[in-house]
Amino acid sequence: MRLKDIKNYAVKAIAICSTTALSAGFMSVYIDPVPVSADDELYSCLYDVFKDRSDDPDHFMTPEFMVDEMMDYCEILEGIEYTYGDQEHYLACDGFVSLVFRLTFGTAYEFERTKDQYWIKFDRSEEHIVAASYVDQYEIYRPGGTSVTWLYNHYVNEIVEPLVDKTCVEDMTNDDWIEFLDDIGAHPGDIIFWDEDKNQKYWTHIGIYAGIEDGEAMMWHASSIQGAVVKQSLEEITYNISFLDYACIVPTTTTPAKVGIHVGSNAPAEKDFSYSVYRDSDCSEFIGRISNVCTLSEQNGLSNISIFMNREGSAYERTLYAVRDISPYTKDGGDHDVYQIIIRIEPSENGKGTLKYSIYGADDLKFYYSKEIINYDYETGYRAIELKDFR
Repeated sequence: MRLKDIKNYAVKAIAICSTTALSAGFMSVYIDPVPVSADDELYSCLYDVFKDRSDDPDHFMTPEFMVDEMMDYCEILEGIEYTYGDQEHYLACDGFVSLVFRLTFGTAYEFERTKDQYWIKFDRSEEHIVAASYVDQYEIYRPGGTSVTWLYNHYVNEIVEPLVDKTCVEDMTNDDWIEFLDDIGAHPGDIIFWDEDKNQKYWTHIGIYAGIEDGEAMMWHASSIQGAVVKQSLEEITYNISFLDYACIVPTTTTPAKVGIHVGSNAPAEKDFSYSVYRDSDCSEFIGRISNVCTLSEQNGLSNISIFMNREGSAYERTLYAVRDISPYTKDGGDHDVYQIIIRIEPSENGKGTLKYSIYGADDLKFYYSKEIINYDYETGYRAIELKDFR
């Protein structure tokens, strides 16, 4: 018997932000709000709202850093037990998303994790009140602050424009989800609102899109069915849970540009080489591996690497790190030279721009290679960055 046949029930959800334009009924509890301005137009993503609400917008964290931090904290909270009640030590879906943002922005303190519980502190001197709940300067609630219904009605299409309005996703397969998410430009870190019917009056659940992993579209959420914070496939969620038949997706960042990495053909057959590619200079956040001597499943992760817009909004910029990694393919092992890949994509109105990249030694900044590609299709992306045997 499918869980979808179980009687529908309501699930408490979240609020991550509030709006500056509340109905009269909420005005009395909206104290010292943090103003935002988008020139009387909707923001394109949550990141821009948070940036405006920060103390120093010019030096606010980059979109790339914010999403990476969000994904890290999702993993840290994995396994926290689900609760239908107080979220001081356990989490419902609303508290999970709130806590991810609080930890990302550093407005929650002394976080501790023990088995399936968490402990955390907040500083009231850094908070104000919205809808009778304490929020930080970004207007993110403490876990359990308010409902997803309140958030949706006063935020979505009021301050931020969603990637897609309420859409029927009932019985969508994994392939359907991947096609749908690609069509609307969804990206890891985006917020997914859920509902059980077509009306706009009540919303039942919320989660954080986790991206495509091993060919499956995934979401982080505090699941009442699973009984904990989990990363779960969207196909499984929509197949099993009766009140998650409609979805609305709100972008956390603007849709990033895409670029892929491939192996150059300059090496003789007897001179094997491969590279492990990482997000960070410590080479701890693995993206994938490429080689000139064999086909690897990890190469799938190097087809569409996300490149985020810089703070000024003038270009997409990102730095990646490649470690020369021979050992998986030769008996002699190999050294571990680290290279810095500096990427810049200058956009244009037609979705095609100029891709420029340069490769340096990460330690000595020795220049190795650079290339400029005109009329690069950064919305679709392809394997344009070439890694050679630089030794």
